[in-house]
Amino acid sequence: MIQPLLEAGWLSAILPEIILSAGGMLLILLTAFSPRSRGITGPLAVIIFIATTWAENLVGEGVYFGGTYEISAITRVFDLTFLLAGILAALFAREYLEREGIEGGEFYALLLWGTVGMMMMAKGLDLLIVVLGLEILSVCIFVLLGYHRRLPVSNEASLKYFLMGAFATGFILYGTALFYGASRSTNITEMAKYFATADASNPLLTVAFILLMSGFGFKLALAPFHPWAPDVYQGAPTPVAGWLSVAPKAATLIVLARLLYAMAPVMAKTHWVTMLATLSVLSMIIGNSVAIVQRDLKRMLAYSGIAHVGYMMIAMLTISDESIAAIAVYTIVYALMNIGAFGVVSMLAKNQNDPQTLDDIAGLGFRRPFYGLGLAVCMFSLSGLPPTGGFISKFYVFRTAIESGHTGVALIGILTSIISVYYYLRVVYYLYMKEAPDGTAVPIGGVFATGALAISVIGILIIGIFPTPLFNMAGNAARQFLQH
Repeated sequence: MIQPLLEAGWLSAILPEIILSAGGMLLILLTAFSPRSRGITGPLAVIIFIATTWAENLVGEGVYFGGTYEISAITRVFDLTFLLAGILAALFAREYLEREGIEGGEFYALLLWGTVGMMMMAKGLDLLIVVLGLEILSVCIFVLLGYHRRLPVSNEASLKYFLMGAFATGFILYGTALFYGASRSTNITEMAKYFATADASNPLLTVAFILLMSGFGFKLALAPFHPWAPDVYQGAPTPVAGWLSVAPKAATLIVLARLLYAMAPVMAKTHWVTMLATLSVLSMIIGNSVAIVQRDLKRMLAYSGIAHVGYMMIAMLTISDESIAAIAVYTIVYALMNIGAFGVVSMLAKNQNDPQTLDDIAGLGFRRPFYGLGLAVCMFSLSGLPPTGGFISKFYVFRTAIESGHTGVALIGILTSIISVYYYLRVVYYLYMKEAPDGTAVPIGGVFATGALAISVIGILIIGIFPTPLFNMAGNAARQFLQH
């Protein structure tokens, strides 16, 4: 029986995407026809994000558009992660853009449209829908990275991401084409039926898997596909770097989870799991090892991000309801702590062409107590110290890996996580134990950035102390995800 392409309720199914798309157009037009209203575009973007969050509750679960678009509990969890990242990025960007003299509705419109791309990736049951969402997201990222047009480093970051991103998308499309050649479908549900009886020794499947993982490895900044990340994060406007380090990775992870679950019968008979484990181990070792020698805060956070994706990939080695829930929890916590850390760095009032180094935050704990405390909490959480959300999310991932038999990879993750404590606590040492050099500018932050940092800190501590509600929500959503 042929499914209709437009099922009943399809319009309400994409209500969040419609609100974000229309909101972006509204901000663009507002800036074009009323240049004096640039100052309200930031708060208006936050209102649009909040309205979209409310609209998520109105969307009915189901599969739409001819079996290519799924709305479920787990997609709602990831949608809320994207919206949280967008709200924090918009709040931190408000004063940063005003200080740099580049505030405009187009910046926030690109954040809104990038979130639409991520929602399409998370909900896509067809690889073509996933690629379409990925390209919408990528175009927004290209422009946001080069948004500070007067800065050579910003233009360089945009060009590097554009060139590398084009190659990565090519790998994903080639992998998709080969999987289509083998399974005669790009629909993940149909591909799962093929993989249930597929010949695991078929070299076409292995080549397709390697190509797909190469493309998605770039988007995740997994080692050895990571070299772009430190340069791009360093050159990007700091609030953009924080958003880029979190939200696109969360969207890519849910896509990978769908694919790996569909491929499970073949993966059990091949060395694909070993490939994933190798990428995870390389990312954890390289990310943490190189982060130790970084004095530039943005580059340190970039290498730290490579290591954190390595931790998240541990949960991908065996797809189960526990591993999906662990990834969902990790991405939410990672959004709070990483965007919070980048947000404090964005308040450093200095020439954005120059590196933001450890010396710039020396004595910050006493010069700006709340900002110093916020950055310290983010560092404690990133290092995985209790009672923060970072400890809970890492514990969840490592426990999942050990229970599924990947004890060796989990032990490497625990050891590298212990190593990471050194460079995270070094930041706290500079905050409270070092005198600020003469002439160091005092960080500038207003009500929006302070509010965003407060959300991050409170969220990190609440999840760390009372993790059960989030665990239950993610666990129930993951169980429903695997039943489809």
